[in-house]
Amino acid sequence: MSLSPVRILTNELFVADLKARLQVPCVFKTFNGLPDPEVARLAAETDAVISAVFKAEWRPAGASPIRLVHSTGAGLDGIARAALPPGVQVCNVYGHERGVAEQAFMHVLALQKGLLPQDAALRRGDWMIQERPYLSELRDRNLLVLGLGHIGRELVRWGRFLGMRVTVLTRTPGKATAAELGIHALGSLAEFPRHLPETDFLIIAIPATPETADFLGERELQLMKPTAFVVNVGRAPVINEAALYQALKARRIAGAGLDVWYKYYTSPTAKQLPATQPFWELDNVVMTPHKATYETMAYRWGKIAENIAHLARGEPLERVVYAT
Repeated sequence: MSLSPVRILTNELFVADLKARLQVPCVFKTFNGLPDPEVARLAAETDAVISAVFKAEWRPAGASPIRLVHSTGAGLDGIARAALPPGVQVCNVYGHERGVAEQAFMHVLALQKGLLPQDAALRRGDWMIQERPYLSELRDRNLLVLGLGHIGRELVRWGRFLGMRVTVLTRTPGKATAAELGIHALGSLAEFPRHLPETDFLIIAIPATPETADFLGERELQLMKPTAFVVNVGRAPVINEAALYQALKARRIAGAGLDVWYKYYTSPTAKQLPATQPFWELDNVVMTPHKATYETMAYRWGKIAENIAHLARGEPLERVVYAT
């Protein structure tokens, strides 16, 4: 059966990876550097938008042929759902849990072992014998994980392997049990303040929603031990930016590992500091730029290509999370 080409609008950085995996005819147009009205004009000639972002300003005027908006990740916070034309299905894709868990525990270990100050000191010939004669282990430390999705379950596995006492808080605790997961405790997000005073490491792996905005704020940070660490691999707005900065600067908590940010670059070559607060001036913060792994993206391009093939053949799409 001859198939009509699927008209795809996407970031030019994605085209080569998608083309290498597509098994149906497609025609690509890209939106990089274009003003919003021009993107809206291209969207009016598009069957599928492959992007983690769909702005309200991109909605085509009049009737729209768009049938699919496919996020390149699990999050949908960049997609203006209310602005989507009728008849659109929104899909996401996972495959990132191993890479994100590795990133999270890279931060955990760097913070626990004082990796950055040790490295900097030894480059000066300072062995830090008096300041920090011994290192401490993660074994028996209290790990609090927010979220029990794909990432949360992988974080649990890593925490258990390292001998930590793992507690998980989630929106839907009834779907699993602590015994099933092999963890110390399982509860709802509403229990968050109660667990903070005993937490050694808090790892955030929940999405940004109106309900989770500023979920960790000044009041919650004051409940934490001065020896506690925060690691965020979920979304930056879950933590109040100013409150976190002040707590770190005043050393009301010991440190933070941040892989998700409050400000992102506007182009791959743009220089852009990642926050309004100067976290980069603090020596108790480990900063990384929210990068996916090759393995994650290879899996995702494959799954997105499969969905484009389903679209071309009129078959049901996979991982539909919203429809207009």
